[in-house]
Amino acid sequence: MKTLTLASSLSLVALVLASAPAFAQTTESTSAEQETLVGHHRAETTHVSGWFIAPTFATTSFASQLGYLPGLRGGIYLNQRFAVGVTANVLATQDSHIGDHDGRNVGTYGGLLLQYTVHSNQLLHASVESTLASGRWCNTVGDGKGTAPDGCSGRTFLAFEPAANLELNVARHVRIATGVGYRFAVAAKGDGPSSGDLSGIVARTSVVFGSF
Repeated sequence: MKTLTLASSLSLVALVLASAPAFAQTTESTSAEQETLVGHHRAETTHVSGWFIAPTFATTSFASQLGYLPGLRGGIYLNQRFAVGVTANVLATQDSHIGDHDGRNVGTYGGLLLQYTVHSNQLLHASVESTLASGRWCNTVGDGKGTAPDGCSGRTFLAFEPAANLELNVARHVRIATGVGYRFAVAAKGDGPSSGDLSGIVARTSVVFGSF
């Protein structure tokens, strides 16, 4: 009986000693992943995790009327959450006209896009973004061969456009995003719409292609 007890005790000790390294490794791994309010946190390495290109269409308020805003954007994803890219938009209204050699009441603006996406792997997720842009509104624009003089006659402006979006993962490399934002514009001196006219609500839908 004593021999059996001694053998059992030795077996138990051996099992505990053999399990100790695995337990310590598990504990160390858990401790490394734990988030705390105070203390050292291992910084995540910033890396390019994907890219995107997206044709867009938006409606916008412009000088107390409805405006149309087709555009294109593209850029790269960092760590599957941050996006850095560029945007380009054409701004038009019911008064806009574009012919073969001239046009009137049309504008363009574009610039730097910064975006943050929350839980991008989920089927439906959210993102917030800001666009820092410069643009130009043309009362008349032409190439000198039509009725309008050569070049753009109008005024330039700066724009800041924050927005919030909902995104749907349609396929591995396709997303649909829709959201609402506001364009804050500051117009330079010149003939054309004022800063208040150029500012307005933007409702945009995008079809996003890329590697996410």
